[in-house]
Amino acid sequence: MAEASYTTIVENIKHWPLSRKAALAATIALSVALFGLIIFQTGRADYMPLYVDLPQEEASSVTSWLREEGVPFQLRNEGRSIHVPAAMVHETRLSLAGEGLPKQSGVGFEIFDKQNFGVTQFTQKINYQRALQGELARTIASLDAVTGARVHLVMPENRLLREQQEQPKASVVVNMARGRSLSAGQTQGIIHLVSGSIEGLADSQVTVVDSNGRVLSRQSGGEAGLAMLPDTLKHKSTVETRLESRAQSLLDRALGPGNAVVRVTADLDFTREAVTSEEFDPDSLVPRSEQVTSSESGERTAGGVPGVEANLGDGADAVPGFIPSSRSSEVTNYEISKTVRQISNEVGGIRNLSAAVLVAEPFDASAADGQGAYVPMAQDELDAIQRMVVHAIGLEAGRGDRIEVTSMPFQSDMIQVGAEEPPVNLHDFLPYIRYLVLLVFALLLYLVLLRPVIKTLRSESVRYNRTVYELEGEYEERQKALDPPAKLRHELAESHVTPTQVIRTWLKEG
Repeated sequence: MAEASYTTIVENIKHWPLSRKAALAATIALSVALFGLIIFQTGRADYMPLYVDLPQEEASSVTSWLREEGVPFQLRNEGRSIHVPAAMVHETRLSLAGEGLPKQSGVGFEIFDKQNFGVTQFTQKINYQRALQGELARTIASLDAVTGARVHLVMPENRLLREQQEQPKASVVVNMARGRSLSAGQTQGIIHLVSGSIEGLADSQVTVVDSNGRVLSRQSGGEAGLAMLPDTLKHKSTVETRLESRAQSLLDRALGPGNAVVRVTADLDFTREAVTSEEFDPDSLVPRSEQVTSSESGERTAGGVPGVEANLGDGADAVPGFIPSSRSSEVTNYEISKTVRQISNEVGGIRNLSAAVLVAEPFDASAADGQGAYVPMAQDELDAIQRMVVHAIGLEAGRGDRIEVTSMPFQSDMIQVGAEEPPVNLHDFLPYIRYLVLLVFALLLYLVLLRPVIKTLRSESVRYNRTVYELEGEYEERQKALDPPAKLRHELAESHVTPTQVIRTWLKEG
């Protein structure tokens, strides 16, 4: 039955006009092409970026390695971005890292892996400087917001005299990721990293510049203030938010969520000041040192000690004499007591605070003759709220802090904006979206093109199954409808006898 139906469809198509056959051929060709495109897109690998914004030299070395390993890749962004199939991104990066590619930050200490005989001391010094620059650049490029870095070092010769010794210097150029920037803390971290890696290099001799030529390091007081500005604003916002949350939690408990709003403005002191004072007390004497000196000496005489015996002239020899002498001195040094104080004020301390509290007025449905109205809050209730907020956020009148509490009707049609949700990475859902689009496209292709064609072919090839009696009846009716000459021609055409025999038979019967 299926073969007969297929044969009938083919026979019907043969009797179609040429325009209709051309339309059918175009429809079939278009359907085959679209289905082939769908199959091709479904089996095509999804490409993800392997490296972005590579220099031409590095992109050339990476693509050469990919060709040798047979890894499919695509070049985009004028050849600076390399894309590979999504399933091979991480494996390819690990393999390239094992080969030391890409070498965006220059050569490192691997320059000394190969020993070259006959290298001069000057060449070794230059290689050591290159290795330091490369290693520092690689470390800086590992930061999340940095895509690449270059480091330049100035390392002067060692001098015999300290007065002639020059200080080393360093310059760092960082390439930032799109839409990213370095904070003051991150910039200072880069400066400490470079200065701590080079002997004798001070922080003040390190300059950090971004790819747009802006100086990020702090070289003077004015630039330090500019560099501190983002951190200053962030700290100010953090203090205000913390104070607001403390007061808001109390108000929500007392009045209900959404019935009060508090805002705090903090004036912070970011002045750096260090005071050193020395105090002397003249009434307090403390011995600092004491020195005692004593000495003894004498004088010997030839005739002995003068006296009666010396004057006697008995002829005996005179006994020599000795005259002793002593000397002593004592020196005591006193020092006045001294007190030395070094006082450094707290950076970011609070100078004064200003707080504003807005409380919703309750709605009384029975007021205004039953139409309802907002009723202002009583003053004693506002005073209680004010005292509560003052103690919650630590307002001090002596410091000049101020607070204002006001009650007003709240608008009921305010749109509550929730917390901002993290951005959704559409790339994770890209394969599913592609399959869904291809499925919808295939369904439309079937409903718009293939289904009408199949329906037309089936409608022209439908044949009903009839019995033998129905076929004989139709045949007799067609025979009756024919005129005699036509009937005679029909019988002669379907009979196996000659016309002469038919005429003889008619004469015998007639």
